[in-house]
Amino acid sequence: MLLLPAGAPGGTLGQAALVLLGAPATADQYQKFLLQHVDANPTGRDDRYCTKQMHHVLNKLWKLYPNPEGKVCKDPNTFIHANSNAIRAVCTDEGGTDYRTKSGQIMRQSLNRFQVTTCSWHGGKPLDNCKYRAAKDCRTIVIACNDGFPVHFAESQI
Repeated sequence: MLLLPAGAPGGTLGQAALVLLGAPATADQYQKFLLQHVDANPTGRDDRYCTKQMHHVLNKLWKLYPNPEGKVCKDPNTFIHANSNAIRAVCTDEGGTDYRTKSGQIMRQSLNRFQVTTCSWHGGKPLDNCKYRAAKDCRTIVIACNDGFPVHFAESQI
């Protein structure tokens, strides 16, 4: 059973924690994908939005997946502004089509365009001091799917 992360419609913090502890790999990968790339109801979509969102994502990731080499600012990261069901549909024939990457990997490209915000690192260092620039767009997305669930967003494919 997959549950939505805190902040997603129908999701609670307790549910997200339950999924991430001892969950199958696909469920864990899907929850990480949702955390890193899905924000159905963004506010602002400007530099301040990116810095705030990335701070939230990085803090959660650092807690869930400790990095022995230390904390780093992530660059770039894209947020898809749609609900999880619309993004999940890209993994089906109704919402997506096969897409071969430059390296030959088969992923899925959405049939429809999505509103996205790409946050690019623009200075500062961890902890809590990474600064980001926002770039808004409306485009198709390319994702990797596992058992019908998005597990990886291809930043550079489209």
